[in-house]
Amino acid sequence: MIDQLLRPKIAFWTGAALTLASFIVFNFLLPALYLAVQSIYFPMTQQFVGALTAGVESLGQLARLFGPVLVVGALVLLKIERAAATTPRD
Repeated sequence: MIDQLLRPKIAFWTGAALTLASFIVFNFLLPALYLAVQSIYFPMTQQFVGALTAGVESLGQLARLFGPVLVVGALVLLKIERAAATTPRD
């Protein structure tokens, strides 16, 4: 699995998907879900929403970190592979 992820194309698209998914989920879906559940007005619901938000935000921070890192890493790996391919061998 990890050797497949180290290929530049796979790492690039995985990073792009993580970045896009975290952007959509944490800017659009999570606030709407939070407001919908918060409008129920049950005390246990408020605690549940707080715990859910804390857990999901920590996952979101990881996705926001690893997404761009994978994209940049893929571009660096691609540059290294192309430089190695064009270097004349003795």
